[in-house]
Amino acid sequence: MKLLTLSNSCPRWDDGGLLPRSPGGLVPMLIALLSEHGGHWVFTAPPGSPPAGSVSLNGGVRLHPLDLAEDVRQQHYDTVSIGLLLGLLHYLHDTSRQPVVDSDMVDAWTGYEAVNRTYANRLGELAGNSADELVLINDPHLMLVPEFYAAQGERANRLAYFLGTPWCEPDYFSILPAWMRTKLLESLLQCDVVGFHAGRWVDAFLACCRRYLPDVTIDGWTVGHRGRTTRMVAVPFPLDVDAVERVRREPATARWQGRLAELAGGRRILTRADRLDLWKNMTRGFLAYEAMLERRPELAGECWFASIATVPSRAAARHDAYRVENEAIVRRINERFGSPDREAVSLIYPGTGGDSRNSVIAALGMCDAALVNSTYDGLNLFAKEAALLLPDSASLLLSENAGVYEQLGRFAVPIDPFDIGGTSTAMEAALGGRSTRADGAAGRRTLLRAESAGRWLEAVFAPAGFPGATGQLGIAV
Repeated sequence: MKLLTLSNSCPRWDDGGLLPRSPGGLVPMLIALLSEHGGHWVFTAPPGSPPAGSVSLNGGVRLHPLDLAEDVRQQHYDTVSIGLLLGLLHYLHDTSRQPVVDSDMVDAWTGYEAVNRTYANRLGELAGNSADELVLINDPHLMLVPEFYAAQGERANRLAYFLGTPWCEPDYFSILPAWMRTKLLESLLQCDVVGFHAGRWVDAFLACCRRYLPDVTIDGWTVGHRGRTTRMVAVPFPLDVDAVERVRREPATARWQGRLAELAGGRRILTRADRLDLWKNMTRGFLAYEAMLERRPELAGECWFASIATVPSRAAARHDAYRVENEAIVRRINERFGSPDREAVSLIYPGTGGDSRNSVIAALGMCDAALVNSTYDGLNLFAKEAALLLPDSASLLLSENAGVYEQLGRFAVPIDPFDIGGTSTAMEAALGGRSTRADGAAGRRTLLRAESAGRWLEAVFAPAGFPGATGQLGIAV
């Protein structure tokens, strides 16, 4: 088997090889696959990094960072990939004003196309185009790569595109102009497989194809378009349980446990951990907790809400505004229900140091409930970490709109992320030990321990007829 992967996300490495990061998500999974099997990884070099050619690492791993001009990077990443497409797929656009597809957006789209063409050209240079070659494209930043790669000629390799985001329903997808919708859908249908974390995102994608591509045929999760066949899969990213256990044993985790225990002061703990992305829905989470304290003010002395937040590496103005908004709500809650020496709610920024994940692992091991109330989320890794680490008596309050709900919903308390009153009631029940879904700890841990990066890769490529899907990876399924 030969593996080539493309992503906007980039790894870290040194002379010894790829460096581990968090216990789950795209980059750690690609690291696991390439560390085991070797292969090529094409990605965007971090902004400000010195120009670098291809890098050879141990184990047959070859890295290919692409250096982008800053103006093209801003068009591709900030304006189109994040500002337009992530906003679309997560239902974030205020359609009374957004998006504005004017001449500036059209110019930015040319930058998006240029970066995607650069990726496709690099893929064409690296690909051996043999039947045992797997090409895995990731991230909504690269949705035109399949179209540009297909234009290079016939291929024999297996091509899969995996989107770690949600996919929106056709009515919302229509806020893109027709020419843009068509290009994105037709490009993705150049792949043998298109994958998502959850079946509901597959269904939404198929509904968009059905409405906006008049010459498409759909049979179940199989799409025919202009002589090509594309199969859909829903395969959630695995959690690297061994990596979680390693982090749990690190001294930094013990230090965080001590710090959090001091802040809790013996109170029951509700925790959450998020990047400051708007779809994580932190604001409604704080408002729900405030509503709980308004009903039961005595709980401020019995419970503590620890919200761990990280700032995106390329924070934009909307992230800054979101941070200010949430800090103001937390400040108000503490003024109303906290005391000079003890906060009712703490917004904790562990920083960008190496122990940020330790803070999350520490909190999950000692809390009474964990909250995930995303408005729309492709997966949500924190929910999987919670399912593994929460004490047996603790509850996972889980948004029904998180992709991981399909996998873990039977072990969780369902949350409507837009219903502040319902979320508040669920918080009160969980912190009072009255949750009805805090069971199944053994089952959820067994499920998570059975996952692996290799099994995930096999599940993605099996519909493409990869002949080694159950053998060449050396994994028993």
